Amino acid sequence: MRIAKDGKPFDVDHIRDSLRKEEVEIIQFLRPNGRRRRMVAEIGEKHAAMARDMILSAEELMDGTIAVCARFQDEPPELERIELAENGPGPNSPVDMLKRVIEQKTEDREDEKGR
Repeated sequence: MRIAKDGKPFDVDHIRDSLRKEEVEIIQFLRPNGRRRRMVAEIGEKHAAMARDMILSAEELMDGTIAVCARFQDEPPELERIELAENGPGPNSPVDMLKRVIEQKTEDREDEKGR
């Protein structure tokens, strides 16, 4: 993940359209006060396309794990999906967990439409 060039706070409910096809914008909540920082994660074109209408965020918890969160822009915050990732490389890395959370939210939306 890399920090957005301007490094400024932004409106949580607005995802910028100036990303490359394989990138998504993610909100990183910083300790200790929850200040927001814009980040860009490269997750591949397939997952980035799935996440275009989502709000994505991550936060390092006190034990060092990373809470990775995703919800669709038109959903209330209580429908956000949250999973925990290990802070480092590997199958439970934040980027891999982000991809899984995006897939899960997409499946949830498709299941909801099928009802």
